[in-house]
Amino acid sequence: MDHNPRVFTLQWHLTQACDLSCRHCYDRDPSDTLSLEQGLGVLRDFAGFCCKHGVYGQVTFTGGNPLLHPDFLKFYQAAADHGFTTSILGNPGGKAQLEQILAIQPPGFFQVSLEGLKTHNDFIRGAGHFDRALGFLDTLGDMGIYRMVMLTMTRDNMDQVIPLARLLKGRADTFSFNRLSPVGSGAALAPVSKDRYPGFLEQYLVQTIENPHMSLKENMFNILLDRDKRELAGGCTGYGCGAAFNFVSVLANGDVHACRKFPSYIGSLLEQRLEQIFQSDQSRQYRSGPRDCSGCRLRTKCRGCMAATYGAGLDIFMHKDPWCFYAD
Repeated sequence: MDHNPRVFTLQWHLTQACDLSCRHCYDRDPSDTLSLEQGLGVLRDFAGFCCKHGVYGQVTFTGGNPLLHPDFLKFYQAAADHGFTTSILGNPGGKAQLEQILAIQPPGFFQVSLEGLKTHNDFIRGAGHFDRALGFLDTLGDMGIYRMVMLTMTRDNMDQVIPLARLLKGRADTFSFNRLSPVGSGAALAPVSKDRYPGFLEQYLVQTIENPHMSLKENMFNILLDRDKRELAGGCTGYGCGAAFNFVSVLANGDVHACRKFPSYIGSLLEQRLEQIFQSDQSRQYRSGPRDCSGCRLRTKCRGCMAATYGAGLDIFMHKDPWCFYAD
């Protein structure tokens, strides 16, 4: 790619343990978890990697629910001690644990997930989740923690995305969505309609004028921004798809994936250093992106979504995102 990132994110799935059982979860398989010493070694290795490449390190703790890991606070403390910025992707929790986290280092953000308005969300995530999540967002706000909400968009909740985003105005600092990756339990759900998707993005973009908390994380927004001769958005990771570019995902057992939303194994931190994994031919292939995108002038801020391409049964290194509607 043509840009040099200033921040590199290690998204660490500390555990598969979770207090929810969502219908679209991409991985419920139990797996071994790293020991405390192995996990601390991951952070030391990441510190060396960031120093070598001259980038700031961000550690995003997730799961499962990372707060359920018995050594979560020790790992969080170690990440702070290394000078990393920290963030959390988790489920609604208690105020006492948030106070412990704040005493170590305020997270850059705490992200929770909602899947639509109350009835649909609770069908996906369990009865009572919607109200708990909104109450938790208020608690985060009261404690000065930046609040993010993520939605996984399917054909069933597509029409609820904008109403939910508007409802969250003042209760979430950032709202964003990802398209469903039809893998794992999500394979039973229907992805969004390709025919309706461009029109949906148009409607969403209009709503951002009065609702600035609605983010443009979806790379496809850049097609519309380019058409309107507006400044392009950073998309998924600031440079469009960040798979093995300014982002890697580390699983509970130390396996490293270019992206967590689909099988994209590139190595194991129990067997290799992150630098070796990052410089591997596999990682370079992910960074190169699909061949179909090689001549596109939006490439450095887009490259579509490889997880969506994978879910559609296409070759991720050959074919562009099947939801792409860009035409030179």
